[in-house]
Amino acid sequence: MHSSARAGGVVDADTFRPPRALGVIVGGAFSLWAAFIALVAGVIAGGGSIEFTTYLGWVVVALFGSLALLFGWWTVGIARLAYRIDDEVLRISWCGNEIIVPVVDIQRVVPGRTVGEESVTGLNWWGCHIGRGVVSSLGATLFFATHNRPDENVFVVTEGRSYGLTVADQVAFAEACSRRLIVGFEPGESQRIEPRGLNLLPLWRDGNAWLVVSFVLVGLGVLGGYLYSQYPSLPTLVQIEFPSDTGIVRIGDRSELLRIGAVGGGIVAINLLLGFVLHGIERAASLWLAASAALLQIVLLSAAIIAFEGA
Repeated sequence: MHSSARAGGVVDADTFRPPRALGVIVGGAFSLWAAFIALVAGVIAGGGSIEFTTYLGWVVVALFGSLALLFGWWTVGIARLAYRIDDEVLRISWCGNEIIVPVVDIQRVVPGRTVGEESVTGLNWWGCHIGRGVVSSLGATLFFATHNRPDENVFVVTEGRSYGLTVADQVAFAEACSRRLIVGFEPGESQRIEPRGLNLLPLWRDGNAWLVVSFVLVGLGVLGGYLYSQYPSLPTLVQIEFPSDTGIVRIGDRSELLRIGAVGGGIVAINLLLGFVLHGIERAASLWLAASAALLQIVLLSAAIIAFEGA
């Protein structure tokens, strides 16, 4: 805690933390479950032959591995969820962001037992309720709560929206807000989200970049699916015309054709890594790197179709 001076005096910053154990346990358990599924699928796919069912195993690894990371991130966010009030703003810490609510905007603090029915759309599991919602007597509400019962919440009401928070000592929270209203300060700040740490990277808010990355991943998935589905039908020894740098057709093992997929995967990894590093420095170059990787997947898919047909 620290103190800061304003026109009405000095008010210490107060930090309130919601009950988080249940939300962390449930979120962590789901993350571990998804990681376990990904691990089992990886072991099975890693020991399987090159066929379409094995490819589906790798798809399961990618999907459940991503789920494990996502729920792990949300679980860390729950563990670090906090509400901090100083004589200027209420700061809600959630997943690397701070939601800023100027004290001057706070009209009242309402206990949850008095507001009627509520609903939340977003992250919803036992001990975690994060997202947009509606409260019957307050209207549009943003929830950053971990409640098990509605009466565990308090609602910070501002013009146009409310904030649903889970606070054990609701009286102390309301008093902390009231003290800041007495201190007061010149209006001017707006309600907003301020990113912190890695969330400051502009990449996370660049919709065009994520659209291009999705094309890259879809292209790589289609290429991998084609290779894994067509490979079992090839004879052991095939005519290889790819790469055709010498113009000579030779006989080789069919596994050599899998290099097409290896080239595609390697270029995707390199281009996306370089694009991530460059995005904050030179956005255009970052997007071109990702776009070239997407276009290359189309070229390699065409090359794979020609090579497999020729084999």
